[in-house]
Amino acid sequence: MKISYKHLVEHLKNKPDINDLSEKLFQLGHEHEILGDVINLELTPNRGDCLSIKGLLRDLNLFYEINEVTNLYEKNADNLDFKFINNATDACPKISFFKVEIESIPRKYKGELDSYFLDLDIKKNNFFTDISNYISYETGQPTHCYEAKKLESGLRLDYADQKQGFETLLGETIEIAEGDLVFLNNKDEIVNLAGIMGGSSTSCKKNTKTVIVECAYFNPHKIMGKAVQYSINSDAAHKFERNVDPNCHEYTFKRFIRIIDQHTKIKNIQFCSYKYSENDENIIKLDIKKIENILGINIGEKDCKKYLRKLGFFVKDLLIKIPSHRHDIKNSNDIAEEVARAIGYNNIKPKKYKVISNKFEKLNNINEKKLSTLLI
Repeated sequence: MKISYKHLVEHLKNKPDINDLSEKLFQLGHEHEILGDVINLELTPNRGDCLSIKGLLRDLNLFYEINEVTNLYEKNADNLDFKFINNATDACPKISFFKVEIESIPRKYKGELDSYFLDLDIKKNNFFTDISNYISYETGQPTHCYEAKKLESGLRLDYADQKQGFETLLGETIEIAEGDLVFLNNKDEIVNLAGIMGGSSTSCKKNTKTVIVECAYFNPHKIMGKAVQYSINSDAAHKFERNVDPNCHEYTFKRFIRIIDQHTKIKNIQFCSYKYSENDENIIKLDIKKIENILGINIGEKDCKKYLRKLGFFVKDLLIKIPSHRHDIKNSNDIAEEVARAIGYNNIKPKKYKVISNKFEKLNNINEKKLSTLLI
């Protein structure tokens, strides 16, 4: 994932240079290389929450004072009466839509939208798709735009009941396999390979002024491997496979509409949201002694809580409430890793480890397999 240094540093009040920022990203465990003013990140699959400007800023809050993106659209939207049927609630437990109509298409972009295309040298498509791509870059939440007049009959999310041809918005025709997760129109025609790529039949054009924007949470297991299967280069799939925040829809839409509002006059906005199951609240007991034993150092409750709060965890007494975007945090081992990232692995001094074992007395004859077993 490529992130502009300029886009990150404008939210950091300390204004570190790119080398200092790079050092902190390495400490956080985010491997990368610097290409001019662009940071090319190779994030581990469990850190899908960092696939955006907003996600990286949450981690960098450990070291810098962050100037959060708070420029949201504040006006209320009318209720959207949209015909939507979800026959795959196990794959998509939450989904939202909004319909927006604008007065005119802007001739040029400004602000963060303009910087996104200019600084990263990205090709433009059309007004609404361009905003969708930028919002994914900024927030980490993919959205998809349909031309509104092509969805007047509504939309259905389902598993394909047979093989069917599908023309992607890039103009390539693929054959969708039976059982794949798809959006269909009232004629049972596939209009979107869910979480991967939309279709040409409902895609926005350069003169599109009225759209329906979809924002969904998909079960990663239902999306995983599909982009590779169909040889589709999909930023959305890359993020959905690594898990997105199921609770970010309202924020995402307010940012999306705000970018529209900065460029043109909005004539009408309507919104609706569907939730088919509740998110389980993830709470872990804060066991300082266990964390210290795992890391082999003394930390103290005060510092431990300080690190966790800076990383966005909600800590009260000895309970840690895990934020909805951190799907990778399950137990005290994961909490210990967060604390270690905050301290910096290079800052943890090594200690001699004495092996006492009757089973492996002759260490000079031990082979690699036995040694790994011993260390485990």
